Amino acid sequence: MHCSEGRIVNGSRACYGQFPWQVSVRRTSFLNIFGSSTHRCGGALINEYWVATAGHCVDDLTVSQIRLRLGEWDFSSESEPNPHLELKAIKKIVHPKYNFFTYENDLALVRVERRVRFADNIIPICLPGNDDLLIGEYGTVAGWGRLSEKGVLPSILQNVQVPIVSNEQCKNMFLAAGRHEVIPPIFMCAGYEGGQKDSCQGDSGGPLVVKGKDDRWFLAGIISWGIGCAEANLPGVCTRISQFRNWILENVT
Repeated sequence: MHCSEGRIVNGSRACYGQFPWQVSVRRTSFLNIFGSSTHRCGGALINEYWVATAGHCVDDLTVSQIRLRLGEWDFSSESEPNPHLELKAIKKIVHPKYNFFTYENDLALVRVERRVRFADNIIPICLPGNDDLLIGEYGTVAGWGRLSEKGVLPSILQNVQVPIVSNEQCKNMFLAAGRHEVIPPIFMCAGYEGGQKDSCQGDSGGPLVVKGKDDRWFLAGIISWGIGCAEANLPGVCTRISQFRNWILENVT
């Protein structure tokens, strides 16, 4: 299992195949004759056709500009045990109440061009089964985002564990940092009062997953926004997926 130190911000390298639902949501450039794409955001595979990501990741892209890379681990290597799969999008559904200014309802669903065949490195993540607030649970976030504020981008998938805090505590943490933020129930916050560990630019849209009592991982949040990266009292803020479960199911089944 190729794991070693590295970071999201102060996280570590993921093992190959550790997060088989992790997606690189990419933008393709029409000017490029090879149709190559660049990593823009994270995403999570939720069934054989659909990827969940943040609304702000795809809101400004046309469907034909979006590429979804599944089963990826190291952007710079072609010698992984299983190849990654890069697919075109054929449909995107940004949440109708997504607010560009407040990041409320920051959620989108993207349908890939054909049915995905699951493999060791491509497996979907479960949706949450209840409305548990998960306060005090540890969530795991993964992504190819920056290793520090304005820092470098890694080529290998990184992950970090962060404690989920109540929305009230989240608001108070922001206040302690001098920020007045409204944190409605559709948001979920995760992070340490001292900062240190966090997601960063390029991680948004990616999953925050929690291991349930049945030992199965489920999608608790989609990384939405934060102020800086890993600073004290500035937790990362996710879209709380338990609040959107019905909307997701209505659109993907």
